[in-house]
Amino acid sequence: MTRVGDLEREAARARLVEAYAAGRIDAPELESRAEAVWGAARSADLAAVVDDLGEEEPVSSPGAGRRFVRDVLVFLICGAIAVVAWHVTGRGFFWPVWVLVYTGLPLLRLWRD
Repeated sequence: MTRVGDLEREAARARLVEAYAAGRIDAPELESRAEAVWGAARSADLAAVVDDLGEEEPVSSPGAGRRFVRDVLVFLICGAIAVVAWHVTGRGFFWPVWVLVYTGLPLLRLWRD
């Protein structure tokens, strides 16, 4: 058995609050379970308090779509400015490739996720 810290206790407390908000437990039960969570010293003690509430549903990140749009806009705008500057200054070595690579790196998250 491993000892639990405040982060684990806070996660368990959040599960209790979600169960209360969903109507799976009432206010007195929420209060008594919360006291048990903060008094739990071992992982088994903590699990006994929250395991019958069901699995936690993963929360999707609402900012993921915005972050992707922002990354695409940064890539396109910075890339366009760099290519125009390269074209106006007489071309030569295509240095905007470094701008495109640097601003395109965040877009690789698509393949990682």
